[in-house]
Amino acid sequence: MLLEQLQALLDDETECLKSGQMAELQRIATEKMRCFADIQSCMTAASQPSKNSSADAHLRNLLNEIMRKNQLNGQIISALQRFNQGAWEIFFGAQPATYSGLGTAKSSAERHLIGSA
Repeated sequence: MLLEQLQALLDDETECLKSGQMAELQRIATEKMRCFADIQSCMTAASQPSKNSSADAHLRNLLNEIMRKNQLNGQIISALQRFNQGAWEIFFGAQPATYSGLGTAKSSAERHLIGSA
């Protein structure tokens, strides 16, 4: 079933994010988008509601779990982007300089601390 395949892809994506295997994320993202497209086309083709209420409940539960996992993975990716952006700014000078053009230290109000709250 496509939804179970999507759920497995989201689990793989979570594991890659946790373990730092960023090279594998591109393949998973491509597969995930293909799976989303396949699900979308199936939903438009079969828009008739099922007569089996237990199957509908299982489908709703599966969809809720998929949405939860996708949201969690998105939050992890956003946190990683913020961390990387902060590191980039520290290493490559996007932060305001600690010293003035004359070589004197700027006041603490004029510069930012490393890290975030």
